[in-house]
Amino acid sequence: MIYVWIAIIALGQMKPLWKWIQRNRAKSWPLTSGTIESAIVDEAKRSFFSSSSFGRSPSHVAEINYVYSVGGIGATGIYKRDFYTEDEAWDFVRDLKGKPIAVHYNPDKPSASALSEPSLETALQNRAPEPASPSGGPRKSISPLLAPFLWVFVALSAIGLALSLYVHLGAVKGQRVAPEPFFWMLHVGIFVVWFPAIYVAKQRIGSLQRKDFWKAVLKGSPEWMRYMVYGFSGYALLNFAYFLLQVPTGSSGADTPTIVWRGFSGHWMAFYSAALAILYTAANSDETFRKCLNGHPLSPGTNFCERCGQPVIRN
Repeated sequence: MIYVWIAIIALGQMKPLWKWIQRNRAKSWPLTSGTIESAIVDEAKRSFFSSSSFGRSPSHVAEINYVYSVGGIGATGIYKRDFYTEDEAWDFVRDLKGKPIAVHYNPDKPSASALSEPSLETALQNRAPEPASPSGGPRKSISPLLAPFLWVFVALSAIGLALSLYVHLGAVKGQRVAPEPFFWMLHVGIFVVWFPAIYVAKQRIGSLQRKDFWKAVLKGSPEWMRYMVYGFSGYALLNFAYFLLQVPTGSSGADTPTIVWRGFSGHWMAFYSAALAILYTAANSDETFRKCLNGHPLSPGTNFCERCGQPVIRN
């Protein structure tokens, strides 16, 4: 059954992989001038494979239709991008209709074309700025209600990580180094620190589904801390694969087998280390959201405004 789910998840990632291959192949194609003819938003089509992937699926698709010509012969193309909220999709296509855009076309088949990320970024920057809302000024990255407790959750995450590492090293040696209640305490402890960490991440960067999530949420953290998160996350996958090959079958009595301690402690370390990094970075930073040239607040890790496309004000 595990192999079946792995196959389903892999199939769910085939579409993004194919899009990535197409984009990279189109980078070497020649460029021509084009014009955005229309920009609309539609609901995303759901499938069994996409809904079976980890995380929630995109709910809306932004569709850009453009026209261009090669050798005096006109052609059309479509660019699509997935978004997790309708507001994000409409914000992306705002004021793009009628804007010029550079188009990559296949020299062997000029009717085949693609839009590159730099071309789209240029079109986004050329849009008229969106009027700032009354609440569009600088705002604190973290809710004032949660800020006083950040260091408490940082301490709990550090304790959970230390205990998980201690338990895991003992399990690797084939020893149980903690009482049975610790197995469930470390389970529950993950939720105690993980929910605040996710809330803090959402406060700081907005969408949790952005592709550069870890880069944005760990911006400003010590370098060793970023390597710690990536290291424990990668090790958790390898450790879990080993656990699946060694997991015992049948009943083993009242006590949890050592191999089960080892299997779960790998995930404990990954979650506790990630929560520690997110919360520590937030607690160490009292920065306000950065602003673009038009005064819109910006998320950490962004170089251009998501609303008007203007660059970041550099201090």
